[in-house]
Amino acid sequence: MRNTKKPYKRDILNQIINFFWTTVCFTPVFWFWFQEGIDNIYFYVSLGVALLFGALPGKILSKFTLSADKKVYEKYGIKFIRKFVQNGDIVNSRTNGLGAPSIKDKAKAKEYLKTLAMYERYHWICLIFFLLTTIYGFFNEHFLFGFSILAANFLYNLIPIFLQQYNKIRIKKIVD
Repeated sequence: MRNTKKPYKRDILNQIINFFWTTVCFTPVFWFWFQEGIDNIYFYVSLGVALLFGALPGKILSKFTLSADKKVYEKYGIKFIRKFVQNGDIVNSRTNGLGAPSIKDKAKAKEYLKTLAMYERYHWICLIFFLLTTIYGFFNEHFLFGFSILAANFLYNLIPIFLQQYNKIRIKKIVD
């Protein structure tokens, strides 16, 4: 009989990590718009622009790739960051890698590249929304909110985008 305890533990750890980062980083954004009111036209303009950006074709989004060389990402500490994310090093060490996505052939690699693209697209949408919210906050002299949302944007969106780009480079080696 198969032991399902460890994969379940892996799922729980991943959800705790997701919940933590989402709560920490979305809190200033939610609080800002709660105080400004979502009847504010700029809220909808920001959301619309972010969603339009997320709807861009993959070829256009790929133009925003930091580098095609994984060493560039490693130079800026992406391996350290990888410890603290979903399916990252800490989760793998706590669950002995059990239930971790394994990529053993080109078909799995292509499938995983689609997942990475989805994650990256989600973070691009959030990045644009957070950025436009930050700009609106600064223009309206909400400096504490502006800096808080800017920091959250860096943690929750920019770093994960770089992580997805790094992972794409690694996975594409299997496909090519």
